[in-house]
Amino acid sequence: MNWKQIERMAVRAQAERPPKVDVAHSVIAMLTAGRAEPLSVAERFWMWLAAVSSAVAVPAAAIAFMLYTRSAGPLSQIAEAISWAAK
Repeated sequence: MNWKQIERMAVRAQAERPPKVDVAHSVIAMLTAGRAEPLSVAERFWMWLAAVSSAVAVPAAAIAFMLYTRSAGPLSQIAEAISWAAK
């Protein structure tokens, strides 16, 4: 196969139009017809672990923010003192 044949095939391929296919209706029908499967033991475990982790993370973030705002002043004073001494 030489280069001219490849170029002709490329021109023909670019001129082709793909067929129009609408699969939305059939996909929605399959999704609504399907029955939900119950969760397995492992899936329930991971679901509860994620819920507990989220429940612990929110108060921990609030406490960390309060501690940071409470200690930001003294930490910035120490940083200023150290940067003044380094000059």
